Amino acid sequence: MSEAEQQSAMDRRKFLTVVGVTGGGALGLSGCSTSRVEKLVPYLVQSEDQIPGLATYYASTCTECDAGCGLHVRTREGRAVKLEGNPEHPINRGKLCSRGQASLQGLYNPGRVKAPMARGADGKLAEITWDEAIGRLAAKLTTAGGKVAVLSGAGRGTFTDLLADWTAALGGRVTRWQPFGHEPLRAANRQVFGLDQLPAHDFGSAKFILSFGADFLESWLSPTEYQLGFASAHGFADGDVAKFVYASPRQDLTGLNADEWLAVRPGTEAALALAIANVVAAARGASLPAGVARFTPAMAARETGIAPERIERVAREFAAARPSLAVAGGIGSQHSGAVELCAAVNLLNYAAGNVGQTVKFGADVSAGDGYGAVAELARAMDAGQVSVLLMHDANPAYALPKAAAFAGKLKKVPYKVSTALYLDETAAQCDLLLPQHHALERWDDLAPRAGVRSLMQPVMEPVYDTRAAGDILLLAAKKAGGALAAFTAPSWEAHLRGRWQALAAERKGSSADEFWRGALQRGGVFDEPAAPVQVTLGAAAAEVSYTQPAFEGRGEFVLLTYPHGMLHDGRGANKPWLLENADPVTKITWHHWVEVGPETAARLDIRNGELLRVTSPHGAIEGPAYIHPGLHADAVGIPLGFGHTEYGAFAQGRGANALDLLGPPSGDYVPYVSTRVTLEKTGGYRKLATIEGVPRQLGRGIAEAIPLAAAKRGLTVEQAYLEEGEGHHEINTEQELEALKGWSAAQYEATEMGNYTGEQPMWGMAIDLARCTGCQACVTACYAENNIPTVGEQEILKGREMTWIRIERYWEGAEAPGEPVSARFVPMLCQHCANAPCEPVCPVYAAYHTPDGLNGQVYNRCVGTRYCANNCPYKVRYFNWYKYNEIAWPDPLHLQLNPDVTVRARGVMEKCTFCIQRIRGAQHTARLENRAVLDGDFTVACAQACPSDAIVFGDVKNPGSRVAAIQQDARGYHVLEDTNVRPAITYLAKVLHPVEA
Repeated sequence: MSEAEQQSAMDRRKFLTVVGVTGGGALGLSGCSTSRVEKLVPYLVQSEDQIPGLATYYASTCTECDAGCGLHVRTREGRAVKLEGNPEHPINRGKLCSRGQASLQGLYNPGRVKAPMARGADGKLAEITWDEAIGRLAAKLTTAGGKVAVLSGAGRGTFTDLLADWTAALGGRVTRWQPFGHEPLRAANRQVFGLDQLPAHDFGSAKFILSFGADFLESWLSPTEYQLGFASAHGFADGDVAKFVYASPRQDLTGLNADEWLAVRPGTEAALALAIANVVAAARGASLPAGVARFTPAMAARETGIAPERIERVAREFAAARPSLAVAGGIGSQHSGAVELCAAVNLLNYAAGNVGQTVKFGADVSAGDGYGAVAELARAMDAGQVSVLLMHDANPAYALPKAAAFAGKLKKVPYKVSTALYLDETAAQCDLLLPQHHALERWDDLAPRAGVRSLMQPVMEPVYDTRAAGDILLLAAKKAGGALAAFTAPSWEAHLRGRWQALAAERKGSSADEFWRGALQRGGVFDEPAAPVQVTLGAAAAEVSYTQPAFEGRGEFVLLTYPHGMLHDGRGANKPWLLENADPVTKITWHHWVEVGPETAARLDIRNGELLRVTSPHGAIEGPAYIHPGLHADAVGIPLGFGHTEYGAFAQGRGANALDLLGPPSGDYVPYVSTRVTLEKTGGYRKLATIEGVPRQLGRGIAEAIPLAAAKRGLTVEQAYLEEGEGHHEINTEQELEALKGWSAAQYEATEMGNYTGEQPMWGMAIDLARCTGCQACVTACYAENNIPTVGEQEILKGREMTWIRIERYWEGAEAPGEPVSARFVPMLCQHCANAPCEPVCPVYAAYHTPDGLNGQVYNRCVGTRYCANNCPYKVRYFNWYKYNEIAWPDPLHLQLNPDVTVRARGVMEKCTFCIQRIRGAQHTARLENRAVLDGDFTVACAQACPSDAIVFGDVKNPGSRVAAIQQDARGYHVLEDTNVRPAITYLAKVLHPVEA
């Protein structure tokens, strides 16, 4: 590092600042480059740019889905230990979902391909050297005669451009494909507006949100971005709440956050959308194609089973709200009429004036080529037109229905090459494995939408003997020569930097080096969004219609296959955090299940856990039953993501793949809702590995809610109850209440001694239930930050989960036939009670109270009596029954552990600490800088990750702090307040939008 760079380096104490990895540096301390990080373990010979005990932060980009969220990667002594959202990134704005956080377990996954492998004469894969591997690839490419094909799931960026040019030089073609590609949405946009693109959506500005099965809080387009916008619109901001109506046969997590659920018959959503569009057009004076006029509320009622008066009311409410937003195209509603549905919703948004306001074309959202292109490739493979096939970031042998016969066609390709990180189902059939670097180990970039160019940089040395995919292409080109001789970049990093130098020249600003360093510091280049493209209805919009659904087979029930909230398309099934972090709706962990509605369960005498055989024309699978109150009586639901036959020890053989029940796709997309099935009780039983407790509140007031009108008037929860005629029941007499007041004052006086005297901060939290969606990103963040072990399915069955924070889901309604169902979510963690009942019962003083208000736990004092857990009314203390610390992190997964947090041993109680390591770290930094800790200097892991910004942490004694202000909100209450434990966490009651009968 030059003298000038040393002088410009940042003060070592300000270690939370993110900088780049070249020139200016990578540490929030001083200059450093990952090219100089030589080990994953603390150095025997310390690097001059690394200070043991202080974190290094790198900006990068998440690749767990197509959204392209920005990351800050925290490293310690040369290894990544925590992933957090990048506050400067315009897509996720500092927030990060569970799947993004769990990417860390993909980096250290024991199931990764550890070196190049080739299939030998015995048919088995064996490790070879990289020179041998590149030589074999080059030789096959040289003799392929142009019969080269590539199937890639990589997001758009410099690598995909290189891959396309590289393949074209060989006379081949790249097919870009993601399993959840939203092809019907693009097709509908082509039909209605003549635009082959995916739009951006502004949920935060909408006053009425109407979703036709689009699960925008889980897997639809950009979930973290949309969740933050939804929380802003639906979270009682500025004294109002946008109304949210969900139309679908099944309530997923998005549906459970709705104010009203329209339980339509499977496949009839387009009729409902067109009827609403018809009413809205009449109310707003909009011009729609003449054919829409025949879709009246009465006609839609006959198709959907929803009362015409209800359809009319929803339509008029939607028309009156300005702006509003309607969305469709969710994977769980992707049936044969999915294009019709998306086209109908396009007309609805057009009639309501939403196009250009909450639906914005011109964002150039990244998209692949769709399933139609994959089917074309499969036909070429079957016809012998492909000699060399390269699979990159794609696992079609698992992610396509078995009936599509992709695996059989793959066997006909003479030479198959995979760059897979893991030995997945597709890689296991390949002849040559060239494992690429993980996203946290390589240079790369992504362009998920117009104006957003995100960078990725290696945050540490590779865990295994892998290579960047770009380097694999360049090395093969150098070895093969000929048609590939034009690819002369010395390395993938050099090629990438050359592209960014050209980008710097286009912008005509700072020098190329300054531009590069600035982009690394910020995580990319982010321009202001361009004005939306103005659109008009195309000629084909007149053809938008509705076709009655036709499902394959003669079974009684329509099968709904839908994305698992954690496992997504199956790529999350090898990450223990995602397997043990319960499904947000059912609260089931580690295995699949079969959902049936309450009416079906009553009629067929089905109970939770009974094994059911689900049979379609294409196969049968078995699974334990789960009775889902939010499921249409005509449907059966099974999550996607399970049933891997390869993909590592965590995923292999876990559950069944619901895609095995589907037929071969015949169009341009996979219809995940396409077949009828029969149900049969096998007579067996499997206890559900669920973390659900009592599913209803039973009048305990745990997850409170108040009407919107009461919230607007500033009423408290108690006042809202009284106004509704529900009087307050006081469990203590007046004399007891007076005694409690005196006792409380005496307790305060007793604490004024020793370290408990003088001015101290008082740490507390506020959780807004109007914003919380139950997504459980906070749970994963807590696992990652605090070294919480995953205990596995068998321990979950015994009720021994270790989650320091859990999301309780309570059902409301549906206690009588026809009564609507809804759900409430409440994050539950240690309340850090001022009068904590766990503290006085500990015989060894392991549980104690700190001067700054924390309910502490001294692990090396604890002898495991578990008295504290018995005395905790919130049940948030957890006991280490076994040596989870030795079994939860098989090598090299232990490298993810946060060195700032003790790894607990067998026989010890543990619980939420309010991330005390972060508190003390911020206090130490402030002390070194001779100042007080400022509000916002730090926050706890759960609050930092929360995509809804529902959790706020800080010093409640600081009147200028955000948490102190929120705790004064009239909606504030304490859970189980009558126990007089004085919790440090204030919950804000959920605000209920009025719904007419």
